[in-house]
Amino acid sequence: MIYVQLAVAPVVVILAYIYYRDKYNKEPFWLLFLLFVSGMFSVLPVLGTGYLSDFFVDQFQGLYQVAYTAFIQAAFIEEFWKLLFTFFIVWWAKSFDERFDGIVYAVTVSMGFAVVENILYVTGYGFSTGLLRMITAVPAHAIFGISMGYYLGRARFDNPKAMYLILAFVVPWLMHGIYDFLIMSGVTWMVIVFIGFLILMYIYGFMRLKNLSKYKVKPQQQNIAQTLTTETYMGYSVNPNSSDRGFEANVNSQNNSYIINTEDQYQNVGSEYSGQTHAQQEQHESSSRGFHQTYNNEPNQTQTQDKGFDDDQVFTHYPPKNNLETLAVLHYIMGGFKLLSSLFVLIYVLMGAGMIVGGISESEESLQILGGIFLILGLFGFVLVVAFGIMSILTGKFLSQKKNRMFCLVISVLECFNTPFGTVLGIFTIVEIEKAEVKKLFETA
Repeated sequence: MIYVQLAVAPVVVILAYIYYRDKYNKEPFWLLFLLFVSGMFSVLPVLGTGYLSDFFVDQFQGLYQVAYTAFIQAAFIEEFWKLLFTFFIVWWAKSFDERFDGIVYAVTVSMGFAVVENILYVTGYGFSTGLLRMITAVPAHAIFGISMGYYLGRARFDNPKAMYLILAFVVPWLMHGIYDFLIMSGVTWMVIVFIGFLILMYIYGFMRLKNLSKYKVKPQQQNIAQTLTTETYMGYSVNPNSSDRGFEANVNSQNNSYIINTEDQYQNVGSEYSGQTHAQQEQHESSSRGFHQTYNNEPNQTQTQDKGFDDDQVFTHYPPKNNLETLAVLHYIMGGFKLLSSLFVLIYVLMGAGMIVGGISESEESLQILGGIFLILGLFGFVLVVAFGIMSILTGKFLSQKKNRMFCLVISVLECFNTPFGTVLGIFTIVEIEKAEVKKLFETA
């Protein structure tokens, strides 16, 4: 078990960090969970394709064979399947609404693949291998995912899309290939170069994160809208519009009116248009913000757009967006799996009972003692698994009801030891219920 925890630990840390960097418009947990699981299952086609590639490995010798193994059998096959799973799951997803999301999605799939690969390596080669891969292979998979997600995000929103999609595969493939080739070569100077290349990869990954972070858009804040009361600004109305989170605003030129942009800043437009004619004021397009503004010289009149707000309406403060319902469903599922798995623990109880009966019939005391041990351990394990299953279901219920936050926190910490799915679910739950706005929901429920 310690080997599995050692293999999973770096994956959890990286996922938590990427989730933290996605500050606004966080991705739904069900989608991240699906991506993580798909990354785990991508190991299967990777192994199948790798098996077919073994037929050609004997065609090469020396470093050429190392290059074939590194660039084709490892890098090409793994990055191809990871990109394929990522693309078909998220490309048309509604939640894919900003460039940085591409990094979140690709890294999640990469970590799903990495956790399976890391478990196989650590359980096969021991504790020291786990420690080494914690600072090399697992972060490397994350950086491959960052480079893939960077170009996937650019392809989703920028042109030329085809070029960015190609780069979403080529860049991580080459990075992965160079990484594997240097470490597989067995040449001393190449191993030294590998250390420098690994450091450069770390720098590259952080630069890509920083580059796409500047595109992130802070969502509209309702408390700012509440400060614009109809008593003070009679000519103000807002109509949510455009996929770029823009607004359609109707502004009365007789008043000192305001608009809100996507960075939650104010811009005084009253003085700007006061000297213009009605025709000049009629249409103003903002190519970078997604605004459409119309002006009316008639005092105390406002053209109200469909789905907009009238002047006499009061802005409502909506509760903060959270993922508690999704987490609740996942805890229900986890609890159900635990209850189902408790039936397998009963096998030990049946084995123990059979040994005791057999020992009694054959007068073998040692067999009776062994059967008693199996029976006690089986009963203990059964009760323990059932208890954890019930507590997981209760956690889902409390998350849905926004009650007993401390109970949910404790069970989520315990879930982290149930690798690998429980670890991911536990970390995500802890991060979610530790948010200040979510804490307030539990306090007011």
